[in-house]
Parts: sequence; structure tokens; C-alpha cells
Amino acid sequence: MLVVEFILLVVFLGLLVMVFNKKPKGLPPGEWGWPILGVLMPSGVSMEDHAKSLQKKYGDIFTWRLGSRTMVFLNNFTLIKSAFSNPVLQDRPDFYTLDAFSNFKKQGLVNSNGIVWHNSRRFALRQLRELGVGKSSLMDSMQYEAAILVKDFQEHVDTPQPIPWSLNVAILNVIWQLTADVRFQVDDPKVNEFNALITRSFLQSQGANLVFDMYPWLEYVAPKFIRKRLGIEDMLNTFGDIQKYMMSVIAEHEATLDPNNLRDYIDRYLVEMAGQRDDPNSTMSYEGLCVQMADIFTAGSESSTQTLRWVILHLAKYPEVQARCQREIDAAVPRDTLPGLEHKANLPYLDAVLLEVHRFVSLAPLGLVHSATEDTELGGYKIPKNTILVPNLGMCHQDPHYWSHPDQFYPDHFLDKEGKCQARKESYLPFSIGRRVCPGEGLARMEQYIFMSALLQNFTFSVPDGKELVLEKDPDAILFNFPKDLEIVIRKR
Repeated sequence: MLVVEFILLVVFLGLLVMVFNKKPKGLPPGEWGWPILGVLMPSGVSMEDHAKSLQKKYGDIFTWRLGSRTMVFLNNFTLIKSAFSNPVLQDRPDFYTLDAFSNFKKQGLVNSNGIVWHNSRRFALRQLRELGVGKSSLMDSMQYEAAILVKDFQEHVDTPQPIPWSLNVAILNVIWQLTADVRFQVDDPKVNEFNALITRSFLQSQGANLVFDMYPWLEYVAPKFIRKRLGIEDMLNTFGDIQKYMMSVIAEHEATLDPNNLRDYIDRYLVEMAGQRDDPNSTMSYEGLCVQMADIFTAGSESSTQTLRWVILHLAKYPEVQARCQREIDAAVPRDTLPGLEHKANLPYLDAVLLEVHRFVSLAPLGLVHSATEDTELGGYKIPKNTILVPNLGMCHQDPHYWSHPDQFYPDHFLDKEGKCQARKESYLPFSIGRRVCPGEGLARMEQYIFMSALLQNFTFSVPDGKELVLEKDPDAILFNFPKDLEIVIRKR
């Protein structure tokens, strides 16, 4: 009798496995794997590199069930553009790491959905525009930071060393002035501590704790020692510290608020929120402002700083590119004048270099994920509700159908036959595409141009004598292509 019961149990469990592990019909081809486990990440291989190998095997759209999540990777421009213009493919999924950053309430600019996201994004775009993004008013404050940056770089010449810390401070100060009307000196320990907090949040939201994203049920069953081992507790503490810091800045602003003299982003949010106090449909809140601030700093400061570090390293490695940029600046800008927006049209090659660095390094090669809010179709395949869409931006940036030299650093990709810069090109998606395109793109491109043109006007970057500059990514930045902290030599011009 026991044998019969055992056989029945095995058959029952087998049927359960078949039912719950059955791949839905119509999904793109790909890796399905075991029940619950899905297909595990191969050891020692980045997700970006493994996605490349799967693309070669299955094509430009494939399924990879990673853990308990059904993920569909989109590996060309046409698919990504089509997906991100589809209204049912706009939401962010319930990923533990993303939700934790917004205090598990889907607030802010990055991880919110629906009307909260719509209202938050609309407010942010309007305020960034009114606060001067793309205008001379903000350029003046950026040039002030650029002048201080040049002065600090002068203290670091002729000696092999990593790129000076003042670059981080310049980027942070632009954002601090926009959001909170404050700036910091390079040697202020407060800005050092804050930057360390932002960097820590980036690194701690990657790695082992991504297990909670892939296996969401672990959140409810994992014991404390497992959470600690995965780095979950450290990540939550860091996120909590950022939120406390932002709330303290908001409280200071509220205590000194003058509705007739709005200083910055925070003031504008507080006044608009007060005006909606009696509106039951308002989506504005202190918590929402706190997460918006955190989003702006984490997405804005770290990405721009790392991009400029890549630019400097590429200029050191390719001196002929650097020399061409400097000749262009010298011809267009008086020596006693810092480059400004009025000179930008006469600096097409510099602009092309900045664009090409974005393409060549793909800072966030797998972009930010979307999820399906209902069943739909894409590329001739069915996309069931709750499927996660992964835009492989790195593959777009290496697509030979769009780029003549996809595997080379080649700024001429962005120059037309007349030598004019063409910033808008198909298959170029460093800030994503569609409704969720990065709202800070204008700010990022503006500060990268102002700072890099000022540095090139005054300095030449080179490889230390007797050494070869091998451009490698930081292995600790699992989901991002951040550069290793390499040494260069800064020389005055």
C-alpha cells in the first residue's frame, strides 16, 4: 500500500511541476529552466554578456526565465521603440530593490506607476525647464562650478593619479543648487559623506541582493541571517539614511519657505503641494518629494560623473581625438573665456565625442526594466501580463545596421557630411526612449558639455609614461559599466 501511495505522490508532484513549469504558448524562444529556480545566472559571467550569448542563439527577442520571473529581452532598436510606445508596457515591475528605494510605496520619478508617475514626471520636467535647464541662467552657475573645477585640477598636474574628486563635487553642486539652493566646497566633509552614500546605494542595490528581485517570495520566508548575508539589511539602511537626509533638507526648506520668493525645486514642490491640500486626487506628498530628490541625485549625479570619467579616460587613450577637440575649442572660444552654450554650435566634434562615449560604453547596458500590465503582443510573439521587458541598450549601441564601426571608439558616427553633429540617431538610447525617457537628459548633456569643454580648454590628459591605458569596467558595478579607478596625468595647456 505504501508503494502505491508513494507512486501516486510522485505522479501528483510530477503533474504539479508540469502545470506550474509549463511555458506559456506564444512566448519568444529562450531559456525556461527548472520550476521555481528558472535558469540561474552562469558563474563569473555578467548579465550583459550572457544576454549577448543568448541573443546569438535565439535572436533579437528571447525569453529568459530568471528565477521566478519571466523576462523578455529586446535586442534591437525597432523592438525597444515598439515596446516602449505601447501603453500597456510602461510600468515598473515589483522589484524588491526598486521598491525599497521608494520605501515600498511606488513614489518618485523612477519607480512609480500610473497617475503618480505621470504627475511626478510632469512636475519635474516643468520645474527643470523653469529652473534653467538649457538656458543661460543655469549655464552661469555651471560655468562658476567649471571655473572652480579648473582651479582644482591645476593642483593635480604632472603627477600620475586618479581623476580628481572635484569632478564629483562639480556635478553634485549643480544638482544641489537646482534642488535645494546650496553648494559645497571641494573639501567639505558633508559632500564627501553624501557622495559616499549615493555611491553605496548604487553598489548595494546590485549583486547578491538581486536574488530578492528574481525570487520575490524570498522576501516573506528568508530568515534574518540570510537577508544579512545577501546584503539586504545594509541596502535598506543606506536607503533609509538617504531618505532621512532628504527629509531633513525638506524640513529646513519648509521652515524658511517664502511663497513669494521660490528658491529651488523643493520650494516649488512645497508650494504646489500646499495648493492641492484640499484636492482628494492630489498625488503630492512629503514622501513623494523625498523620493524624487533621491531619484534626481542617484540617477543624475552618479551617471554624469561616471560618464565624464569615461570621457577623460578615452581622451587620454586617444590623443588624436583629444587634440582635435582642443583645436576646435581654440578656434571657437577666446582663451580668456570659458566655453558656453553660445559656442556649442561651433564645437560639433566635441559634442560628437560626448555622444560617442555614451554609445561606446553603454553606462546602463540593460536599461531600466518595464513590465506588462496586461496581455499584449510584440514582434509577433505573445507577452503575457506581468512579463518583464529588458531593453538591451548595449546591443543597440553595437548594431552594425546603424553604426559603421560598432566596436570602435569613433566620434564621426555623429557627424554628417558637412561636419555638423547629429545628436538624434536611431539605435542611440543612452537615456532610453518613449514615455519613460530620462527626464534629466537635458541637464546631463548640458553639464557634461560645460565641464568637459572647460577642462579641455585648460588641460591635456595623457597616459603615465611607460604605461598602457587599458579601459576596463569596475567589477563591483554589476549592472552598470562604470570605469575602473585608473591613473592619468593632467598637464596644463
